[in-house]
Amino acid sequence: MSGLVGAILLIAAMLFPFLAMPLLWRRMKRVRDHAYDKSPPPKRETAWEEKLETRDGLNLVHTHETDENLMGLGDRSRHPHWPLSNQ
Repeated sequence: MSGLVGAILLIAAMLFPFLAMPLLWRRMKRVRDHAYDKSPPPKRETAWEEKLETRDGLNLVHTHETDENLMGLGDRSRHPHWPLSNQ
């Protein structure tokens, strides 16, 4: 009888992660989406340009512009649909 109880407990302990993980994953996705909806939109930096004059009379220009394609990739990775999408 004690062997049967031990086997049942062992099987229950092995199945628990497989039963609990989808439930916890759904809750995590709900909480994450709620937090992203409540968060303020990201502030984009304004484009700027820096000019340096050298002794040779050449002007060096360094520009900084935000890359919207790169920003879109970051936003896409923030809302993944992998490995589970049980909505």
